[in-house]
Amino acid sequence: MTWSTDMGAIAAGDVVISADGHRVGTVADVHPGYIVVEKGLVFATDHFIPSSAVASAGDGQVVLNVSRDVALESGWDVEPLTLNGEISSDATGVDDGVCVEVDSVARPARMEAMAVGDAIRIPVFEEELTATVRPVETGAVRIRKRIVSEDRVIEVPVTEEEIRVERRIVDRPLGGGATEAVEQIIIEVPLRKETVDVEKRAHATEEIVVTKDVIQRTERITDTVRREEVRVDEGDGVMGDG
Repeated sequence: MTWSTDMGAIAAGDVVISADGHRVGTVADVHPGYIVVEKGLVFATDHFIPSSAVASAGDGQVVLNVSRDVALESGWDVEPLTLNGEISSDATGVDDGVCVEVDSVARPARMEAMAVGDAIRIPVFEEELTATVRPVETGAVRIRKRIVSEDRVIEVPVTEEEIRVERRIVDRPLGGGATEAVEQIIIEVPLRKETVDVEKRAHATEEIVVTKDVIQRTERITDTVRREEVRVDEGDGVMGDG
């Protein structure tokens, strides 16, 4: 089946079927060299499927010659870069053509009819590094109170009574009413003193205040990013900048 036959049989609204029988989308537009399959359940974005991937077309269906997974991984979500609307399915032997590679998928475009003033716009991408922060637990501080026993001495003033005996020499006769001057007697003099009773009571002597402070610092993050470089191989008929 030739390419022109396939293009004539494809129309907008046709259902696109992969080689393994999966419906991959609907034709949104038809261009010389490729068809546009609009995004849907399978494709997250519009896909530009080249003619080389079409096996047959007709009766409202377009059957691909690749599976659904291959169609998803072939890099067809980028519109082909062409100047004259033609895409070659084989880059071999194209001496005067340009081969554009997107995500390692070769898409050669012949430049036979490139006019003066025409231009190809090739986007060059570069990855940038962004970072987000999220809270994580780094540890915990444990505060513990324990009981410590120690001997403590306090001085309390107390009083007590004691006997002081004085002997005095006197010469005093007894009165006339005293019949017995000498007798044996016992005199008890009570003595008192203060004793100390010890009691304990708790009172606060200090308090511990625990707070958390938020400290902001800058952390250096290093990672590898990729960027694209464009290299132009100058051949015959290509004029350099100099």
